[in-house]
Amino acid sequence: MENKQLIINDVSVDFLSEEDGGTNISLTLQVNDLGDPQSLQNNYTKSFQLPLTQKNRAVLGFPDDIAITNNLPYTQLSATFIEDGIEVISNGIAEIIDVQNNVADITVLSGNCDFLDKLGGQIYDMGDSTSQWSGFGTKKVFDQYSMPFPNDPNNLANCIFDVPHAALSQKKTDGWIWPIVNYGGISTIPPFTGHINVRNLRPGFFLHTAIGLLVQSTGYSIDKQKSCIYNDPHYANLYPKLIVQFDNSDFEHGTDFQNTPDNLSATYTKGSDQVISRSRADIGAAWDTTNIYQNDAPFSNVIAFGPSDHFIATTNVDFTATLQFDLFVRGRLGGSQATEVIIKFTLQDPDNTVTDFAAISFFLDQNSTVTSHNPLISQETFLSQKLSQDFSLVTGQKLYVRCHINNIGQNPSTDTYVIFKKGASFDILTNEKLVLWEQPIQCERILPDVAQIDFLKDTLQRFGLILISDPNAGTIIFTSFKAIVANLPNKIDWSEKCVDIGKQVSYQLGNYSQVNKLKYQQDTAIPLNYMPKFFADDQININDKTLNPTQPEQDLFTSIFGPTINRPYIGGTLAQISDPTVTDEFSVGSQPRLLIDEKLNISNMGPNGQPITVIFSDADLGFETVTVPINDVISVPFFYKPDAPDLSPAASQLAWKDLPGNGITFSGHQRILPGLKSKYYSEFENILNQTKKVTRYFYLTPLDIAEFDPTIPVYIRQDGADYYVSKIDSWEKGKPCKVDLVRL
Repeated sequence: MENKQLIINDVSVDFLSEEDGGTNISLTLQVNDLGDPQSLQNNYTKSFQLPLTQKNRAVLGFPDDIAITNNLPYTQLSATFIEDGIEVISNGIAEIIDVQNNVADITVLSGNCDFLDKLGGQIYDMGDSTSQWSGFGTKKVFDQYSMPFPNDPNNLANCIFDVPHAALSQKKTDGWIWPIVNYGGISTIPPFTGHINVRNLRPGFFLHTAIGLLVQSTGYSIDKQKSCIYNDPHYANLYPKLIVQFDNSDFEHGTDFQNTPDNLSATYTKGSDQVISRSRADIGAAWDTTNIYQNDAPFSNVIAFGPSDHFIATTNVDFTATLQFDLFVRGRLGGSQATEVIIKFTLQDPDNTVTDFAAISFFLDQNSTVTSHNPLISQETFLSQKLSQDFSLVTGQKLYVRCHINNIGQNPSTDTYVIFKKGASFDILTNEKLVLWEQPIQCERILPDVAQIDFLKDTLQRFGLILISDPNAGTIIFTSFKAIVANLPNKIDWSEKCVDIGKQVSYQLGNYSQVNKLKYQQDTAIPLNYMPKFFADDQININDKTLNPTQPEQDLFTSIFGPTINRPYIGGTLAQISDPTVTDEFSVGSQPRLLIDEKLNISNMGPNGQPITVIFSDADLGFETVTVPINDVISVPFFYKPDAPDLSPAASQLAWKDLPGNGITFSGHQRILPGLKSKYYSEFENILNQTKKVTRYFYLTPLDIAEFDPTIPVYIRQDGADYYVSKIDSWEKGKPCKVDLVRL
C-alpha cells in the first residue's frame, strides 16, 4: 500500500507503478547557504516523474496535448507531499518542467519560495493597481499612510506636504515622519534661529513599517515573538529607529495618483464669435506702448468660454494652459498708429493682484486685405493659432484669457476691431506627477525605486539575518547566527541518526576571498573633503592564503544606501544630504539614505533650562504665513556622529566599521562606536576564520523533516561538536541523506 501521497491543486495524483520504477521524491532543505550569503534559499525537490494518466493530465492541464492544453502548465500549482501521514511539504508549489514518453517531469518548491515569489516587483509597483506581481498593487498596503482626510488637516495617519503634518510628526515612531534633515536652507552656523521652512524638507519612512508592509502585501505576517529584530536588544534597540529618508531627484506622486482623473483638468470651448472693441477714451492721453500690460484696464476684453470666463484653482495645482483659436483683426496698417493685437494669459490673486503671462502679438502687414485707403485700413484672419504656458497656482487664484488692442483708430465702430472666433478652446491639463504644497504623498514614493527583494535583502544583510517563512502559518521569522548560537542550550542530538558511511571535512566554505568587503554606495554629489570614500566600509578578512589567489579581494555586500554626513545644529548636529558647499539651494544627493532617528528633547536646552522653540513654517524667516511652534521634541536623525546616543547592545551608528566617538572610557581610551560588522557579523566571521564544514549521512524520518528548525543546532556525539545545519540534501524516507554541517 502506498504510504506517500502528492496532492496537486487539491487532487491526489497517480504515481508510476513499481514495474515502471515508481515515483521517487527527494527533498532538499536549505534556508541559508553560508557559501553564498547574498542568496535567499528555497526548499525544493529534485525533478521526478508522474505518469500522464487521465487524472494526472487533467490536474496538470493536459500538458501533452498541444490542441487542448490550457494555462495550467504555465502556472504554479499548489502541492502537498505526505509521508506516513505526515505533511513533509505543506503549501508547496509544483511546476512542470517538460513532458515526454507519456510522463511529466515535475519539481516542487517549498519553504521561502511562496513568499519570495510574491516579492517580484519594484517598490513603486506597490502604488500601481495594474501591477502584475501577485496582485499586491490592488492591495495598496501603503494607502493607510497616504490617503488624506481633508476635513482633518492634522490627522497624523496620513502624509501631507504641509506645516502641521511636518511639525506634529516629530514624535512619530512608525510610518512616515518629517525629520529635520538639511537639504539646503537650514543654517549650520550658530546661533541657530530654530526656524524650519517645511518646503525645504522631505519626508522619511520608518524601515520597520516598510518591511512589515512588504510582508503584508504577500499575505504573510511577521512572527515578532520569534524574530530577533523585535525581541533581542542587540537588534531591537536599533531596528525600529531606522528611517529611510527621501533622496530622489524628483518629489513625485504614486502611479495611481498620476493616472487618476483629478477633476481639475478642463476644456472650455467658445460657443460664439466675440467682437472686441472699446472707445479711444479708455486708453488715455499718455499711452505708453512699452508698458501695455500695466496700462490696460484690469479686466477689459476678457475672452468668454462657455459658462465661464476663467479657470479657478480649488486646490494647489500644476498645469499646462493651452489656447487654440482663430482671430479676425481689422485696423490701421502701418504708420505711427499701426494696429497691434495681443492675446495673453492673466493671473489674478485672491487679493486682486494681476499678472500677465505668455503674450502673443498679431500685426497687420502687406499680406492683409486693404479695405480703406484714407485712413489705411486692412483686415486679416489668423488661423490655427496656439498659446501655451505652464502654471503653478495656489487655491483661489484665477486664470483668464484676455485680448489687448493698442490702437483702435478714429472710428471704433468701423475702423478697428477684433473677432475672437467661435470654436476656440481653452484647455487646462493638470500635471499629477510632482507633489505640490498641501497635497497628499503616496508613501511608497518616499522609498528608493528598487526591487522589493533587494530592499528586503539589504535589511537582512545589514543585520546578518536569516529569513524563514512558514507557508502553513503564513508567517515570516527573522533570525540570525547570533540567535542560533544562543540556541545551543536547546540543541537536538542527532547522534543515533548518524550513519557511519563516510565523513568529509572541508576547510573552505563557499566562494569567499581573503578580503571580503562590506560597502555602501558612494554619493558623488557630496565633495570628498566632506565625505571621504569608503569611510563607512569595512571588510571580513579570512586568514587563508589558499582562498581565491587570483582574486584575493571581492565585494561581499554593497548596500543600496549611501552614507550621510552631519552639519552643526541645535543639540550638536543633524544629517545633511545636500552638498554643504551649496548653502541656500535645495538639493538632494545621488544615493538613497538610511538614518537613525534621534528624538532630541529641547524642552530644557535653552538659557536657565528654558525650552528652545523650533518654528515650522511655510516660507523663509520673515515671510511665513503658517507657523507651528515645537518646544518639546524634534527628530534629528543621523547616519554616524561622534556624539551618537548609546544604543547598546545594538550598534550606535550605521557604518560597517567601528568609528570613534566622543569621550573617554573608564580605561582611559577614546570611546569607540561599534559598527554593524562587529555587532552582527562576529559569529559569522568566526565561522569563516575557523571553517569546518562537515558532510555526514543521516537516517531522518518524515517527522524529522516536518519539524526541522534551522535555528536549532544539532549535536553529533561522534565528533563531540555542535553544528549549524546548512543543508539537508536529497532526503527520501528510509534512505540515508547527505547533510552539510557547519561547526559552531
